[in-house]
This record gives sequence, C-alpha cells and structure tokens, in this order.
Amino acid sequence: MFFNRLYKYVEKKMASRNSETILNYYRKKGCSIGKGTVAIDSKSIVIDVTRPSLVTIGDNVLLHRGIKILTHDYSSRVFLNLYHEFVPSHGRVTIGNNVWFGENCTVLKSVSIGDNCIIGYGSLVTKDIPANSVAVGIPARVICSIGDYYKKRRKQYVEEVIDYAISIRDRYKRAPVLEDFVDDFPSFINGENYKDYPMFPVQQRLKDNFELWRLNHVSEFKNFEEFIKEVERRS
Repeated sequence: MFFNRLYKYVEKKMASRNSETILNYYRKKGCSIGKGTVAIDSKSIVIDVTRPSLVTIGDNVLLHRGIKILTHDYSSRVFLNLYHEFVPSHGRVTIGNNVWFGENCTVLKSVSIGDNCIIGYGSLVTKDIPANSVAVGIPARVICSIGDYYKKRRKQYVEEVIDYAISIRDRYKRAPVLEDFVDDFPSFINGENYKDYPMFPVQQRLKDNFELWRLNHVSEFKNFEEFIKEVERRS
C-alpha cells in the first residue's frame, strides 16, 4: 500500500515537472503562456514556434495529449510550383483563460478561442470559438453554451456515479466502498460533512475554490450511507 502511494506521488511530481518543462521551453521561444496552464503528455504536444509572437495561451488552460497549435501552413508551395510566386500564410492563435482541450485536437492559424470553453476530443478548430462555449467536431462547431452543458452534466453525473457503483457490485461481487469513489465525492460530500471523510482530498482537489464550494455545494445524497441505499434500491 505504501509503495503504491509513493509511486503515484512520484508519478504526479514527474508529470507536473514535465508539464512545466515543456511550457517553459515554449515561453523561452517567445510564446505567451499564462499561469496554471498544464500540458498532458508533453512529448505529444506541438506548438508552432516559427512565429512564436503569434501564440497566446491564457491562464488555467489544459493542453491535452496530441494537441497541435499551428500559426502557419505551407500550402503556398502549390502557388510556387504553379505561379512561381511565394505567398506565405500565417496568423495569430489566441486561447483564452480556463479552456479545456480533449485529446488530439488541432487549432489552425488565425483562430481565437474565448474564455471558459471546452473543445471536444479530436476537434479541428478552423474558426473562432466564442467565450463560454462547448465546441466539437471536424471542423469544430459550437454545440451549446458552457452554462447549458454544466446543467446537463450535473444531472447526468448522478446517474453515472450510481451506475458505476452498480458495476462494482456486478463485476466484483462485493459492495462498493468509500475508496472506490475518490473522484466522486461531490455526490455525497458537502460543506457540512466533508470533515467526516478525511481520506478524501476535497480541499486539495478544489484548491482556491474550496471556500465557495463549502458554502454553496449541495450534494445529491446527505452522506455515503444514503448513496449506497440508493444503489441497493436500483440494483
């Protein structure tokens, strides 16, 4: 148990270090990258530094594995061979604050993504995405506002965590236990009972948002026991 925890701790530290290393590399190249931004699987991330002054990435952006941010293309090669003229092509890429990218996204030149956006898995961003939007697809298009998606996820999440608990009973032939729900604490932990669950990293996970969460979060179930009763009722 101790060695598993130690391994996970070292793994997290190394991942954090690798993220900062690659982001600092791009900063030194001349890109503007804000505080709190994270790079997942730094070796798979590509940011075009042919013209680094064209790259602006805000605070608290999650750059997932496989992301590519391009400020130019070389399509002018066709013009060169056909018209014997060299016509470069480049443009700014601006990514706002609090933007999350799914894996394997590509952002092309001359694109601006506003604050508080979610860009879905595998999306190809060819046009501007307004702030407070959820966008997905090839090419990426806005499918809803971040507010609408938040409300939808709040409802879906309750069903998801219950189904997860049922899957534990079905697969492993045992009752779900607290340790199974490290990431699912919001369903039964709130500002009044969080001290009853010291094994959950509530404050660490919520960071600067903890006090507001403590005052405002209403959990679907009053405690873990109530949650399990609902799971048993549906099993």
